[in-house]
Amino acid sequence: MALGLAAYVIIVSGLFFAIWKRPAVALAGVLCMFGLEQWGQATTPFFAQHQTITNLILGILLVLALAVQFFQHGPRLFSEYPLLGWLTISFFLYAFLSTQWAPRPDLSLKLWGHAWPYVVTLVVLAPLIIREPRDLESANQALLVIGGALTLLLLFFVKWEGRQIILGEEAGNPLAVAVMAGMVILVALLADPWKGKKLWLPLKWILVVLCLSLIVRSGSRGQLFSVLLVALLCWPLSHGLSNAKQFGILAFLVVFVGVTTNYALREFWAEEQSYYAGGNRWSGKAMEGAMVGRLTDAVMLVDRAYQSADTIIFGLGNSAAWDPRILGIYPHFVPLEILAEEGLIGFGLFVFVLLATVTTAIRCYRDTMEKPETRPLFAGLLALFFFTFLLSLKQGSLLGNLDPFMFAILLGRFRLFLARILEVGGYATLQPSKSHEASFTSPPPYFPKAY
Repeated sequence: MALGLAAYVIIVSGLFFAIWKRPAVALAGVLCMFGLEQWGQATTPFFAQHQTITNLILGILLVLALAVQFFQHGPRLFSEYPLLGWLTISFFLYAFLSTQWAPRPDLSLKLWGHAWPYVVTLVVLAPLIIREPRDLESANQALLVIGGALTLLLLFFVKWEGRQIILGEEAGNPLAVAVMAGMVILVALLADPWKGKKLWLPLKWILVVLCLSLIVRSGSRGQLFSVLLVALLCWPLSHGLSNAKQFGILAFLVVFVGVTTNYALREFWAEEQSYYAGGNRWSGKAMEGAMVGRLTDAVMLVDRAYQSADTIIFGLGNSAAWDPRILGIYPHFVPLEILAEEGLIGFGLFVFVLLATVTTAIRCYRDTMEKPETRPLFAGLLALFFFTFLLSLKQGSLLGNLDPFMFAILLGRFRLFLARILEVGGYATLQPSKSHEASFTSPPPYFPKAY
């Protein structure tokens, strides 16, 4: 208990003092929210009895960080909000409106009652904390420190039962800690904020080993496959593949990750364990059974929506799947859930958000060709979006998959940074420092139109 409380206090206190100088580190606290929450509940009875206090603390720290930025830079937060952000907010407003014609409005509104603080925090407030590339750099560094520490603590200093952490008399959410670990891996490998530092090189690979082990320990198959796929796809964007050395590093990464994953599987899943879909959790049979079951539920929900012209256009209503007469639970496949519950109108807004994200990413890619020092930041941010979006195809509901929308908006803000650097030279240029970190001047009040 002493270690648990001490580590918790150190992390929260560290965030509190850091935001006075670098407010953007509050974003790292938000990304590590569920990891810190499970650490507190697993080690300290107080947090197990007051399950929302961690969320409340980190939310207050985020608001405090925004207040610090307000006094430092003036009231220009939403003036820098990208079109992508307004599209996303419009989509969620429609999703909330659709609860009014859901089969069980009382049930839908109850779910929104639990979810709205997270929607406001992740979709509206969190993206505002990043105002310039230096902020994103600070958030990445804080994520590696906090997420790395929590990964180590959760692996070795809590009680596990199967794939879940024991939280008092309850069990934790293994997928949530695996998402945190996956984010840490992608930022470490792609954003690589301490590139060139001798001490960082071995620490980076140790961190990757720990995070992969936590993902495997939690039995999070989707997180493992997604983080490996996204890391490989985005590696050339961050590091390039123009010479033999870069190919060699990528080959080393593939071998290193393969060996680490194989070891973790043998260490944590050597004994065959029965699984509801049949066979060991990591067997092909179990994975196929789980995916077929989820797709079947999603198709059933869409079929229910397409029995009426009204529900085809307007949808069944957000969270309609929770109605026991329909599914009694979410379908674990967000795009089809949106098509069924928000109808063609809501699905159209969702597609607009995705198209705007793709357009923004393409523009960012073109701009980073002129400013190659920004490529690692862009690669890390794009990887986080891809990673969380892929996870929305196999777990959770719309209200439980807010991360892709947050990272999409952050991509929109990053596009503003790049446009400012390229079009207003001298106001926001990147100057490599002696420590190989980027330093940034203050931005001008002019922001070009961008997604």
